[in-house]
Amino acid sequence: MSRGGAAGKRTFHVSPAFLVRAFDIGEADRRLTFFTRAAGVVSSVAKSAWKSRKRFGGMLQRYVLLDITWTERPGKMPVLESASFSASFWSIVEEWDRVRYADYLLELAVEIFPQGGPKPKAFEILLDGMRSLSAGENPEKVARRTETRFLSIGGWGPDLSGCRKCGKTDGMWYRFMPSNGGVLCESCAAGNGARISLGAVKTWKALQGQNAPARGRLQVPDGIAGELQAIIPKYVEYCLGKTLRSLQ
Repeated sequence: MSRGGAAGKRTFHVSPAFLVRAFDIGEADRRLTFFTRAAGVVSSVAKSAWKSRKRFGGMLQRYVLLDITWTERPGKMPVLESASFSASFWSIVEEWDRVRYADYLLELAVEIFPQGGPKPKAFEILLDGMRSLSAGENPEKVARRTETRFLSIGGWGPDLSGCRKCGKTDGMWYRFMPSNGGVLCESCAAGNGARISLGAVKTWKALQGQNAPARGRLQVPDGIAGELQAIIPKYVEYCLGKTLRSLQ
């Protein structure tokens, strides 16, 4: 939500948000990057962040759902005005693996959706991932679910309906080809690409679908989870053209 005035005047914005990155600027200020529901990625400066308990009250932490307010002026960095607690997923810090994957989901959100503007679907996916990690779900399986949904709404969801070349749909094994945006059958792939079973293809297709109740009931066997673990993160990096740092 935002309220604005005449051209060149300060505008006021409010949104649920997750803190993604924070850097100190001098002795008191901080530069903060948030992923917000109302505006996507917001990079802002929090003036006197280490001193102002009234405005921030120690709330500038990751793994916490915040309600933030910030102001913007043309040509200037947004200024964070306040941050208040909405919900905590702090139990994530009880296990290092959950911390690593929570950081990965935060990084993934800002990398796949760097453009400004409302991001309600992406924000809800991120919120679901944080909630699942906090509840103790398997971090790798949470990551696969979040990756596939992010890729789908971001326009990078692969075509998994069958071989992209000949249309074959009844093969027991395929090859995933990032450059083709989907899978090829063993014959058409001629040994190229990452081998993936029909079960893994169907699971990936189900994960990136829009049926939320069906996704919630989906039980992914360990073998298929291992196949997807070997392929999907690499496909994410192929789409982004860069290596993500969180799981390195």
